[in-house]
Parts: sequence; C-alpha cells; structure tokens
Amino acid sequence: MKNLRFLPAIAIVTCLFAACSIHVPWEALDDYDGVRVTMRITPDDADVLLNGRFIGAAYEYAAPDLALRLASRENELVFRKKGFREKAVDLRAYPSRRITLKFELASEGSPAPAVPVAGKAGDEEAYQAQSEPLKPLPAEPAAVETEPFLTQVALKVTPEEASVYIDGRFWALAPAGGQAVFLRLPPGKYAFAVFKPGYPPFSKEISVPQQEKFDLEIALKK
Repeated sequence: MKNLRFLPAIAIVTCLFAACSIHVPWEALDDYDGVRVTMRITPDDADVLLNGRFIGAAYEYAAPDLALRLASRENELVFRKKGFREKAVDLRAYPSRRITLKFELASEGSPAPAVPVAGKAGDEEAYQAQSEPLKPLPAEPAAVETEPFLTQVALKVTPEEASVYIDGRFWALAPAGGQAVFLRLPPGKYAFAVFKPGYPPFSKEISVPQQEKFDLEIALKK
C-alpha cells in the first residue's frame, strides 16, 4: 500500500519524459493564419508589384522575418526591372502558406538575326529587278518616353495585422511595431480602408499630392 503513494509522482515524471520526446513543428506554434512570401530574386533590386501596385524591392522581403504578409493567396506579384523580362507570379498556385520565391529574371535579349535564304545550287548571279526599287520612307522621330510621376507614400498603420485596402482591393497587412511601409502612387484620390476585428473600421478618400514624399498615418482605436 505504501508503494501506491508514489504512483502519481511516477506518472507525472513519465509524462514529462514523453512530452520532451514529442517533436512539435514550429509552424504549428505560429497562430498567424495568413500567407508569408519570402523573395529571393536575382537581381535582388527588382521592383515588386502587388496586384499592380509597387510595394518595394525584392531584397526588402528576402529574409523570413521580412517576408511579405498577406491575408490569403488570392494575390498576384509582378517582378520588374529595366533590361529584364517581367515575371508574374500567381500565389494561388502555391498550396502552402509559407511561400519562398527563388528564381532569376531573364534578360531582354537582342532580336533574333534574320535567317538568310539559300539560293539554288549552280546559281552564279542573283535575279536583277527591272523596275527601280522604291525609296525607303523617311524615318519618323522616335517618341520620347516619359515615366509618369509617382509619389512615394510612407504608410504607417496601427495596430499590427490590420488589413489594408486601397480602392477596394486588398493591399497588405500592417507590419509589427508600427513600422511604415512604402509604396509609389500616381498623384490623385484613393479610397483607403483598414479593418481588424475588435476595432471600428476606417474608410476615407485621401488625396495623394504631387510631391516626392507623402506621410500617411492611420490608427484604429477601440
């Protein structure tokens, strides 16, 4: 009977050893149910567009702790750099919510050379046209391409994990620590909306001025 008093202690020790031997993946401990996208793109300074909007350079999202955080995979990323071919990535094609994009943008190659047409064997002279060849038309002056003016918007949203929408389309989740995110927008009016459970929603039309930098802060309060 005296030995029975030690049974609860033995059971507790046994459970502790069993718990130490169980492997729990770190992903299971993360309660974030959104999508994180890590970008390891070459060249790493390629522009990143989320659903058509500029959100920064690829190297800004190259580390796991800097991964782009999205609410779902219903988004498209486009990687663009001058001298390289643009590449679009549909996140719906990835089953995991931890996505690592690793690829190299293809450079824009020169036009393929024209393939000469071989003449018949034994031909010593090419056929000479009897009529006078047409004179080439004068070349039109090349149109000068001007890049549209874009305002760099420093957007700071609190609290963290709040969903940010621009013109009715999901843009991203607010980063932790009240950090600002940067995007480039043409000057004009945009409908900004911010939502998070437990907070009154924010919805307002904001004018982005035509200037180099514009600071915008949105804070949800209970």
